[in-house]
Amino acid sequence: MISAKKGRISGRLSRTNTTEFYFLMACMMSVSLIQTTYAHAQSDGTQITFSDNLLNDPVAQDILKKIEQTKKMIADLEQKEYEKNQAQENLQKMRDMSVQRLKQDLDEWERLWEKQSSRNAFDGFVSKKPSYVQGVFWDQFEFTESKINAGRTAMNRVLADGGTMQDARSAYHEAASTQKIEIIEMNAQFNIKHNLAVYEEQQVFNSTGQVHLSPTTQIKLANMYSDYRLQPGYIIANSDEGTSGSNAAKCADGLVLVSQVTSASKSCIEKDVAKKWTDAGAKGIIISGEEPSLSEVKTNPGTSCKDGYQVIYDVATSEYQCVLESDAREMIESRTAENHTLVDYILNKDKSKIRSDAIHQINEKIREISQEYDLKKSTLEKKYDEVIENEDLQARQKIQDAIKEYRVKNITKEDVSKQISEIRKTADITQERILREKTDTAGILEIHLKDRIAELVKGYENDPGINVDWERLNEMPITMPSENKSEPTTKNIVTQNPSKDNMQINRIDLVNSLGQKIDSVKPDQIIQITADITNHSDYENNFVYIVEITDMDKITVQPAKWITGTLSPSQTLNVGLSWIPEEEGRFNAVVSVGNGTSSATPVDSIEIYVNPRTGI
Repeated sequence: MISAKKGRISGRLSRTNTTEFYFLMACMMSVSLIQTTYAHAQSDGTQITFSDNLLNDPVAQDILKKIEQTKKMIADLEQKEYEKNQAQENLQKMRDMSVQRLKQDLDEWERLWEKQSSRNAFDGFVSKKPSYVQGVFWDQFEFTESKINAGRTAMNRVLADGGTMQDARSAYHEAASTQKIEIIEMNAQFNIKHNLAVYEEQQVFNSTGQVHLSPTTQIKLANMYSDYRLQPGYIIANSDEGTSGSNAAKCADGLVLVSQVTSASKSCIEKDVAKKWTDAGAKGIIISGEEPSLSEVKTNPGTSCKDGYQVIYDVATSEYQCVLESDAREMIESRTAENHTLVDYILNKDKSKIRSDAIHQINEKIREISQEYDLKKSTLEKKYDEVIENEDLQARQKIQDAIKEYRVKNITKEDVSKQISEIRKTADITQERILREKTDTAGILEIHLKDRIAELVKGYENDPGINVDWERLNEMPITMPSENKSEPTTKNIVTQNPSKDNMQINRIDLVNSLGQKIDSVKPDQIIQITADITNHSDYENNFVYIVEITDMDKITVQPAKWITGTLSPSQTLNVGLSWIPEEEGRFNAVVSVGNGTSSATPVDSIEIYVNPRTGI
C-alpha cells in the first residue's frame, strides 16, 4: 500500500514542469514529508538533509533532487531578469548619452551658424546703414516676419483640421504673400514713424506710389508748403544766420546744436528759434541733447498689436483699434466691427482720393454756376435799378415842368398840386411794376440755378461716401468759397459724408439740468442727452446732431430734435439736447449725426429708465 502510494507520488513528481505552481506544490509536499520523518534544514538554507533512516529513501531523494533543480531554475530566471534589467539600464544610459551628445552637437552647430541666421545676417546688413534709417529696416524685417508667422499659423491650422498638405501650402502662401501696394504703404508708414517723411505729404501718393495729381492735391500741397521756412531743407540751408559756425561740436551760450535727421551736418541755432521750429511741427529736426521721438502712425491693418490682440475696424467710431482677440471675435459676430486686410485699407484710401476729386469737381462746377448766377443777378439788378432811376428822373422832370408851367401860365395852385400828385402816383405804380418784374425775373434766375445744380448732383445723393447739403441748396442766395484755391472747402455744397468717414460720436451720456451724469430719472424731470462730436477730416465740416426718443416698441415719444454747427479739423465739441419724460418706463434715445438733416444717419442709442412717480 505504501509502495503503491510512493509510486503514484513519484509519477506525479516526474511529470512536474518548471513553473512556479508546481514548484510550490513540490515544496509543500516535501515539507510535509520532512516534518513526518523528522527532517531538518541547515541554517544557511543551501542544502536540505534528512535523518539517517531516510538517507536511502528514494522518494525523499527524488524530492530533494527536484527541489535543487527548482532552486537552480529560479536562480537562472533571476539571473536572466537581472541581466535584462541591466541591459535596459545600460541601453537607457547609452540613449541619454546619445541625446546629450546630440544636443551638444546641435548647440555647437547653432553656435557655428549663429552668424548665418536670418536675424543676425540682417543685423550685419543693417549695422552698415546710416543710423537714421536702421529703424526703418528693422520695421520692414518685423513686417516680413509677421507675414511668415501668419503663413505658418494658417498652414498649421489646416493640418490640425485634417487638411491635405496641398491645402496647407495654399493657406501658407495666401497668408504669407505680400502685394506691392502693401510694401509701398508700409514703407511710407515706417518712414513717417522715424521722421523721414511727413504724413501730410504721403497722403498725396496713391497705392502705386505715384503722386495723385488732381486739383485737390494741388490745394493740399499749396497749404503744406505755404510756410517754406518750416521745411527742414530751408532750416538747415539758412541756419548759418546767428550761428557760431557749421559742423560745430559745441555751441556758445544761448545756442543749441541742431541737425537734420538725414544729414550729418550740424549748426548752432538760437534756443528760441529751435524751440519755435519744434513747436511749429518742423519734421526731421534733431536738437542736441534731445532724443527725437517717433512720429505717431494711426492704427491700421498693418499695425503690429501686442500678443493676444488684433486690429479691427470699429464701425461706430470709423477707426481701427487693437482689441483683445476674444473681444474682436464678439464684435465681428455682432457686426459692430469688421476685419479689414491691409489691401482693403489701401484701396479704400485710393477710393477716398477719387471721391475727393469728384467732390472737388462738383463743387467747382457749382461755384461756376453760382458765379454765373451772381453775374446775371448783378446785371439784372443794375438794369432794373437804371430803369427805376430813369423813371424817377422822368417823374422829377415832369414835376419841374409842372412847376414851371405854374409860374409862367396862369394855373391855380390846386391844379398844380393835383398834377404833381398824378405824376408821383404814376411814378409809384411804374416803380412798383418794375420792382415786381425785377423780383419775378430774379426768382426765375434762382429756379434756373437750383435746377442746374440739382441736375449736377443728381445721383450722388445715393452715394454713402458723398453728402449733398440740400438745405444749403434750398437757401438763397447760395454763397460759395472764394476762388482762392488754398481755402479749405468749408462751405461746399457737396462734401464727404462725415457720418461714415469723418465724424465720430463718443461718450453719449445722460445728465441732469446741472450737467451731472445720471442713470435714471423721474417723470417731469429735465434731462439732456449729450455726446462728444469729433471732426476727423483735414478740413472744417458742418454737422447736425439729432436725438429722437422712442419707447421699447420703437414708437416715437419725442420727435427728432437737432442742433447744427461747424467743427474745425480735429476739433471735439460736447453737444446736448433736452427731454422731459411724462411717463414712467424704459425708453431709447436714438442719436444721429451728419452734415445736414437729410444726410444724418443713426450711429448709437442710449437706454433711459424713468422711475415710477412714487419711486426714489
